[in-house]
Amino acid sequence: MRIPLDYYRILSVPVKANSAQLEQAYHDRLLQQPRREYSEETVKARQQLIEYSYQVLSNSEQRASYDAQFLLNMQPATPEAIKDKDDHSTVDEPDLAAQISPEEENIVLANPTIEISASQIVGALLILHELGEYETVLRLGIDEFNRRELEQQKHRASELSLDKTQEDLILVLTLAYMELGREQWHRREYESAALSSQLGIELLHQKSLFPHLQTELEQDLCKLRPYRVLELISRNPGKSAARTEGLKLLQSMLIQRQGIEGKGEDRSGLNFDQFLCFIQQLRTYLTSDEQQELFDNKSQSQSAIANYLSVYALLGRGFSLKRPELVSRAQRKLDYLSEKQDVSWEQAIAALLLGHIEKAINQLKNSADPSQLQQVQQHAIDNSEDSSDLLPGLCFYAQQWLLQDVLAQFVDLAPIELTLKEYFADPQVQAYVEQLAPPTMAENALNREGVSQPRAKRKTDANSKIRALWRNLFSGEKSTVSAAQVEFVAKELGGSSANHQSSATATMEREQAAAFSGFKPGEPISAQTTHQSSPKKSLLLPLEPKNTRAVPESVIHKAQKKARGKKAGQKKRSPRTIWQGWLFIISLILGIGTVSYLGMKLFLSPANKTASQEELAIALNQPSVEIPPQKTQSVTKKPAPQLTLTQQSQQAIQAWLSSKSAAFGKEHQIDRLNSILAEPLLTTWRASAKIYQQENIYREYEHSLVMRSAKIDPNNQNKATAEAEIKETAQHYQSGQLNNAESYDDKLLVRYQLIRQGEKWLIQQAEVLKTL
Repeated sequence: MRIPLDYYRILSVPVKANSAQLEQAYHDRLLQQPRREYSEETVKARQQLIEYSYQVLSNSEQRASYDAQFLLNMQPATPEAIKDKDDHSTVDEPDLAAQISPEEENIVLANPTIEISASQIVGALLILHELGEYETVLRLGIDEFNRRELEQQKHRASELSLDKTQEDLILVLTLAYMELGREQWHRREYESAALSSQLGIELLHQKSLFPHLQTELEQDLCKLRPYRVLELISRNPGKSAARTEGLKLLQSMLIQRQGIEGKGEDRSGLNFDQFLCFIQQLRTYLTSDEQQELFDNKSQSQSAIANYLSVYALLGRGFSLKRPELVSRAQRKLDYLSEKQDVSWEQAIAALLLGHIEKAINQLKNSADPSQLQQVQQHAIDNSEDSSDLLPGLCFYAQQWLLQDVLAQFVDLAPIELTLKEYFADPQVQAYVEQLAPPTMAENALNREGVSQPRAKRKTDANSKIRALWRNLFSGEKSTVSAAQVEFVAKELGGSSANHQSSATATMEREQAAAFSGFKPGEPISAQTTHQSSPKKSLLLPLEPKNTRAVPESVIHKAQKKARGKKAGQKKRSPRTIWQGWLFIISLILGIGTVSYLGMKLFLSPANKTASQEELAIALNQPSVEIPPQKTQSVTKKPAPQLTLTQQSQQAIQAWLSSKSAAFGKEHQIDRLNSILAEPLLTTWRASAKIYQQENIYREYEHSLVMRSAKIDPNNQNKATAEAEIKETAQHYQSGQLNNAESYDDKLLVRYQLIRQGEKWLIQQAEVLKTL
């Protein structure tokens, strides 16, 4: 059978390659060992194709014949690629390769083909995979796989175990799916990448082979999910099937993570901060109904952030759709959140929308943030004779907040223009508010303090009057309140909606977020949304947290479990206590110093000591005991033993293995290769080491060495050949993660070509003879 390959591509050399380049490429291709999972038959078939390619191209006669057929059969991919040649011009076949101009070398030509045997098909697919032609591998490999499956069914041998070449065929297809999916990922074709990974998983699952590759493909699929979710939701508005698929993927991620700040693992590679940025960016493309469905369910009941986001969706939908039952649901969630967070402002708005005016004002007064109360009070001072009346100011700022900070966060609610007056004028809202008769904040306080019944009754009557005033302000019915009050509050509410459009636009502009620079399971998304009600913006994953109250800082810091280690509630010492402590420490030091000085004065003074014996006559300039002179002996250094060639070769090979471990290790000490390798091997290994360094890859090696032979080149005393058994174990790490698929444990017979420079042997060439 014929496959789209040629001998030049098999050896990875240009058509004009000379003999030295061919020989170097041939040795390099033999050194490039395929994965350990391949069988010996496939590795042998690959090696046969490489050896035969070198055999043809290294023979001048065979190469001339092959070039003639190779060049005459190739046609340009486009008619404009090559200028018309003279019909009468002729070129001798041996000179065809020399007649190729530099311009013609860059022309895209049709793929030539070569004839191979049926036993070499998997080896040829392996070579195509090494050349990066994954789509060609899949096209040819799937046809071969289906042919073998039909043949098995005809012979009723489907229950028999797969042979080695069939396993190799599945392996090369799976690896092609994996690499093609990663290429599509980098091209930002996320759905195509997911499909490639899924096909690879299904193939392995069908045959129950290579579980480690299946795990790797599943990990790629999980890391793709955030990109797919953003792509599917942002580019598919409405109720399309693609958008529904994106919402299902997002829901599965939330369930696996056990909430936004949960302890679960969704295998997406996003930490808490990155996932929060992802959610905040995604919210700009989600409708309020979709956000309520995502965050307001049992699976997210323990998530503070999810509860807070659902509160915004419930308040936005409840106000814009005039459904106070949703506001009541948001109020219950706020009561749960208020146990750990300050949500007084949101509670005040919810109470206001439900007609609980006194409760709303009390929540505003109890807020930990005094700025909101001060704004409301200032509004009352600027626009009302009664500075104690907070209701008009609360209505003014509540309406602004609902329009600018709540509705503007949802693509379906942002265009809505609604005032509180229109909200309370709705008959359904009035009927629902009339049915609500919860005890007010004032009544609860009075009951707890044991206030007498007449006083409590007066408070209840007063609150009923306030509620009646509120309902009448926003209804079309006549009221018993003064016309001045109605006109004043109506004026405040009517004026607050005039400027909301520009403010909402500013809020949407604040929703823009900057890209996060440290995310590397893949490339960032960059796309334009097709949503009609949302401005076009690039999709960047993940984003920095947005400056909006949709997720307040207190909620985020609580979810992060106060990682910065600040201890709240720590008692502050007074200045008097600090000075007393320092005085005590100084006094203690002075006391100890005084006692120590007196003790030393008493016991160490020479005047208090009496000599009981005669003093010894000891001279400091003469030794008390005569020291015999040291006898010097002449030490003659023995010459170092001369190392044999085998020992010198072993030292050189051992130095090479150590330098290789350092160059490809975590520190990437590439310069150590210069001390043991000579050209051309030095350039090859330095280039490989630099690629590892650039792609954040390193290996941890373990080596053992057994010398077999070493001999001097009889024609050149500065060259030698050595053969050794090398046992090499490598742990492959990429981005700090161990990759078992690329790790290996090999035992090889290697031949080394050594060259002597000065007193040192360097390695010039290395060739793997066989696997032991």
